[in-house]
Order: sequence, then C-alpha cells, then structure tokens
Amino acid sequence: MNNNKNILEGANHDDGMTVPPCYFADFKQKMAQSLPARPELQAPVVAPRSRWQRLRPYVYLAAMFGGIWCMLKLFTMLTTTSATPLESNPVIAEALANDQFVNEYVISDLSQWDLYDEFIDSGIYPDSLCCGDLSNL
Repeated sequence: MNNNKNILEGANHDDGMTVPPCYFADFKQKMAQSLPARPELQAPVVAPRSRWQRLRPYVYLAAMFGGIWCMLKLFTMLTTTSATPLESNPVIAEALANDQFVNEYVISDLSQWDLYDEFIDSGIYPDSLCCGDLSNL
C-alpha cells in the first residue's frame, strides 16, 4: 500500500470543463461579427418632449397633495363632533334662564373648593372678593 501524505496529488482533477486554446483571445471580435447590425443603437433619435410630458410630474404631485388634504379633511370631519351652543336648544336655554333651577341643580353640584378652583383658573383670587379672612377655610 502506498502511503502518500498528499491525497490531492492522487485525485483526478479533470472535471470535463475545458476551453479550446486561444478561445477568449478574439471572442469579442467574433461575437460582434456574428450579431446583426442595429443602426438605431448607433445614433438614437430623441424626440422633443411635449408640454404635457413636462408638466405631468407636477400635476401628479399636486393631485397627490390634494388627495392627502381631502383624506385628512374627511378624517377630521368623521372624528370631531360639532359643539352646539346651549342657547340653541330651547329646553336648556329655558332651564338655565330659571334661577330656581340653576340654584337647585347646577350650583348645588359644585362644592366650595370647585368654585375656588374655577376662580383661580380664571385669574380671580377668592381673597380679593370678600372683606373677611379666608384662613378658616
């Protein structure tokens, strides 16, 4: 038995893929001769662009922004509710004009601290409204 340390030397490296000698030396010239002539590639004729072809990208861009604006307008119309003033409803307007109704149902639901918070939020400080001392509150 032959004890060869390099096993690649003993392997057959012939895979059947061979090229004739000097095949690629003049390949470009042979290929150019075998293809049919195409004169349109030699001097391409560029037709002048029409007005529509020049304006088309800008018209499409304007249409896109118009579509986005309409879509956002539709979404805001669907999501927001219109706040109608209370005076437009005759039943509520009549109830708010009645002092007894306001005193019994509206003012009784507010605590003293809610009134103070409303005053302070509007910029009116309660100690400026009365003559007495508010430290006992």
